[in-house]
Amino acid sequence: MKILKTTLSYLLSFIFFLGVLPAFFVEIGFGLDRLFRIPQRSACPYCLILSFILVVFGLFWMVWSMLAIVFIGRGNPQELFGKEFLPSAKKLIIVGPYRYTRNPMIFGWLLIMFGVGLYLGSISLLLVVLPVFIVSVIFYLCKFEEPKLLKKFGDDYVKYSKKTPVLLPRVCTKQLS
Repeated sequence: MKILKTTLSYLLSFIFFLGVLPAFFVEIGFGLDRLFRIPQRSACPYCLILSFILVVFGLFWMVWSMLAIVFIGRGNPQELFGKEFLPSAKKLIIVGPYRYTRNPMIFGWLLIMFGVGLYLGSISLLLVVLPVFIVSVIFYLCKFEEPKLLKKFGDDYVKYSKKTPVLLPRVCTKQLS
């Protein structure tokens, strides 16, 4: 029964985060484009290549972070507004993608969405919908996720959060003295 629940939870998460939510955002972007009479831009060859790279790179970040949660943290990335659908990570993950950002899965998803927006040529998706979503995500992380992690992991999380950015990865992790 536990395997079925875990499998179903992952399947529903994939459908939601890689199907329903992107379709919803794309529709909002196209709706705003129509409302403000912003012409659809046809994708140039370079945009197609860049959008493909963004989507692949985003998928890489999402899968890499999910594997880190499962195999290093010994938990699951199934939590929303403080409600766990499956047991969360048992230990603080500060390696792999979590060495560069505290939220690599969200970063990967944003890369995918920017790639989709670029491919579809929706100016509103790129310049309105996704920036509003980013601000909303940062609010959510500060209001719900960060306090929970601070309570769960204490001083270790404080140290980690001081040297690791919330969303956008830090490429260079060496501190200059």
